[in-house]
Amino acid sequence: MPHTKSARLAALEHALFRVGRTVAGLKVAAYAADSPVDRAGVAMLSRLNDHGGIRLSDLAAALGLDVSTVSRQVRHLEEAGLVHRADDPEDRRAYRLSITDKGRDLLDQLRSARREMLCAALRDWSDDDRDRLTDLLTRLADDLGPDLGACAAHRLQENAS
Repeated sequence: MPHTKSARLAALEHALFRVGRTVAGLKVAAYAADSPVDRAGVAMLSRLNDHGGIRLSDLAAALGLDVSTVSRQVRHLEEAGLVHRADDPEDRRAYRLSITDKGRDLLDQLRSARREMLCAALRDWSDDDRDRLTDLLTRLADDLGPDLGACAAHRLQENAS
């Protein structure tokens, strides 16, 4: 186990990188070969599922992506019957996106597949260890929130100048 603060942070960063890479692999494995969506599409479906009707520009902002990129992906999701577009009653020039029942079903299937994989990976872990991991990862996610990421990116830009 590393002893210095710097070594501990490097070990944590490396462990998180390995987990992220592995989870990304689990996601790919969880998506059936005939699935009409990729990881980006699943992120959009998840956001729509969590927030109901949302404008395209708000979806793009929430995902940290360009509106044109999100627009192309949404068009693909619409064609697959996973997303519905409706006029925005507050602004006749805009529209709102929502997940369809088909999209919600697909999202449920993918989440179920990931949970099965997690269950298999954590089969030898105690309930206390699983709970502690959940608590710590939740705390980390909260502390890494979008403001911290924006702050770090700003610092990198300042240092590069």
